[in-house]
Amino acid sequence: MAVTASQDTVRGDAAALAATRVRWTYIAPSLLILWIVSMFDKSNVSIVIANPRFLNEMHLVGQPKLLGWLVGGLFIAYGLAAPVWGWAVTRYGPRAVTIAGLAIWALTCFWSGLSHSYGMLLASRIALGVGEAICYPITLALVANWFALRERGKATAYWWIGTMIGPMLTGLIVTSLIIYLGWRGQFFAMGVLAIILPIPMMWLLVRDKPQQHPAVNRAEVEFIETGAIENNEDAPGRILKGIDSFWRNYRFWLITIAISCNAIFFWGWSGWLPTYLRSARHFTFSTSGYLTFVIYGFAVLTILVIGKVSDRVFRRAPFAGLGWALAAVFLMAAAFAPSAAWSVVLMICALCAQQIGISCAEMLMHSVVGTAQMGSSQGVRAFVTQMVGAFSPVMIGYLLALTGGSFIVPFAALAVAVIVSASCMIALTSEGY
Repeated sequence: MAVTASQDTVRGDAAALAATRVRWTYIAPSLLILWIVSMFDKSNVSIVIANPRFLNEMHLVGQPKLLGWLVGGLFIAYGLAAPVWGWAVTRYGPRAVTIAGLAIWALTCFWSGLSHSYGMLLASRIALGVGEAICYPITLALVANWFALRERGKATAYWWIGTMIGPMLTGLIVTSLIIYLGWRGQFFAMGVLAIILPIPMMWLLVRDKPQQHPAVNRAEVEFIETGAIENNEDAPGRILKGIDSFWRNYRFWLITIAISCNAIFFWGWSGWLPTYLRSARHFTFSTSGYLTFVIYGFAVLTILVIGKVSDRVFRRAPFAGLGWALAAVFLMAAAFAPSAAWSVVLMICALCAQQIGISCAEMLMHSVVGTAQMGSSQGVRAFVTQMVGAFSPVMIGYLLALTGGSFIVPFAALAVAVIVSASCMIALTSEGY
């Protein structure tokens, strides 16, 4: 039986073949570098707080509550600033907002390196959170502006791997910088990196919309516009036409709740991972940092695979729910593992499963929110997510203090969080997402 392609499909394929690929050669790599540098600056403190010299110099030995606030304080500021940046993205465009935010967080890295008291260091981390709050609003706005709906899974995977490459390289690079330059020197290095790499890329390579970019031809513009969610006749496009605001979109809120509970898991887990490896599993400081590199490396491969598969299947909610459920199981198995080696293996499994959940959820946002509202909606999403996730490292610090340093109870709390995330995917799965 012969199969005849529709005229729309033929036109779309022809446009894709004739189009330039600026979205893949300029936009996607710029977002990837932005997120890698962003994760350096957020994740480096997890290595720093496991460093004995830092703990002694800042008089923080045996102070897990205060150490938790160094991680959590950033995310509270991140959440509070995100809606403001979301409004700015809509008003001034993602490119200008990105450059402003990058300038702020570069300066705060130098501030951290100059800190001589706990209060000064905490203030610098809070200021860094304000600058880094640009990330979600500008990223999802650029993806919505530059990529057709059916390639946003791959586009999301492209920048989302930066959230894993950053911590992965943090374990390797920041550990080495601390060993050779000291904990202050690594903060200075992070500030220099923000100035010399992502700022020039955003200035030279990125524009807010395809129509504004000098290297884009008309075929690429048409391909992107034709593939926008507003022109999509599958379930996401049809449902979106009946919703005039993300505030009244329950699908947006289900995904936001799921991502927020995921933030509890990820920032609690990643913020204390080096300390867990050193204190609970008795690895040395340098070995725990290098193991962090290996653990995140497996997560990068997972994201690349799930991004490609989800665009083909175009069903993301079931993958997300299953991933989060498995993350809870593997995390608790790691806590009870009889040996350090088995604990590391199960930690890898937990992170890979969690990344299936969160990467699919990030892709789902593009199926429930329109292009025009993407920047403002993600400012609100980031506010909710970061305000919820911010207290996770602090919570773990308090639980460690209460349990005498045992990680079983903190890990159980993180496992419950991703079970809630998995539950949010049930309604979306039943609707065909």
